[in-house]
Amino acid sequence: PTLSPHYYYRRTLHPRPEARRRPNMTDSAAPVAPTLSPDKVLIFEWKNVANLADKPPKTILTCTNNSTGDAVVAYKVKTTAPKRYVVRPPQGVILPGMSAKITLTMVGKDAESLLSKSTRGPLHDEREANVPEALIKAAEGMEAGAKCEVRWQGKERYYAAKIRSCNEDGTFDVDYDDGEAKDKFLVQTTDLALSYREQKLEEKDDKLRQSILSKMWQELDKKIKGGELDKKTISSSRLTTKFSISDAEKEVWGGGLVPGPVVDPQVARSATDSMPVSPGSPEAIFAELSALRKKYDDLVAYTVNLTGDRDYLNNELATVKAKLERAMSKRNEAGGDGAPAAVADTKPGKAESSGFSIFMVLLVAFIAFIVGRIVN
Repeated sequence: PTLSPHYYYRRTLHPRPEARRRPNMTDSAAPVAPTLSPDKVLIFEWKNVANLADKPPKTILTCTNNSTGDAVVAYKVKTTAPKRYVVRPPQGVILPGMSAKITLTMVGKDAESLLSKSTRGPLHDEREANVPEALIKAAEGMEAGAKCEVRWQGKERYYAAKIRSCNEDGTFDVDYDDGEAKDKFLVQTTDLALSYREQKLEEKDDKLRQSILSKMWQELDKKIKGGELDKKTISSSRLTTKFSISDAEKEVWGGGLVPGPVVDPQVARSATDSMPVSPGSPEAIFAELSALRKKYDDLVAYTVNLTGDRDYLNNELATVKAKLERAMSKRNEAGGDGAPAAVADTKPGKAESSGFSIFMVLLVAFIAFIVGRIVN
């Protein structure tokens, strides 16, 4: 059938949804979501228990910008345990077709604590293969996915676990659960706006780039909360953690063969070593130096967290100051027009219509006090 001119006129003004052009897209190619490697589980492996202070467990997270156009990706990494991990860099930009390698390092003190715990019992999600049925107590039946209690490594005590699989020889593979919550990481990515791309953040020094990106993420969060942008503007990926400690490393640690901050110079290092370390000996000096190094690493990690808090409070303080300056300028303009001042409402329960509230003044004073304490 012949279509009327009105049909073509209507299609010109109102094209089909698939024919509409998406915003912020280049003519060369559409933006493609970045990929993570690994994309689900981050594995922290203990490789050198003799020197955890200098070489703590760490892993590498790779974020790749798969766009073939000119879309630049900005990323940010968060964790549920900021005092346990050091993330470098915590945020950055990735050019099209390029990748960013993010190093996640565990603090030495927590690495030693988890290592010691692994010699006394299973860690969260630790897996044991070929466990005989005699070492398992299961109330729901011996099948995959059933909760149970298992004598870890054949020892006397039972630990909570879950049957992972049933083997043909009658044994079972189990995953232990020590009741502690897993540490999680959140990776957020977004297409960098044109105003930020023009600044060429990849060419700036790290400190300035981190400051600009922190401001950008705060602006995005405010716009999303205010309804100006869709939540899908920011893409989020959640990753869990897994700790990998070999039996050989556990044996070295448990056997007292590892000098370090856990060694008391006046106490024997193992049950078989009955001779205490004398003060002033090379072993005692090494232990003291290792302890000082561990304290230094903890102090550096704590300083990194304080620096992030300081930057956040500085941004909040700048926002409050800007609001106060705008309110003051409006007040001065109203007072300079020659118009009579408005009569204050004397009815009880109503606040003044102009001026600064007591709450605002106290808020500014509190923020200034906190920033001063952090800076000092």
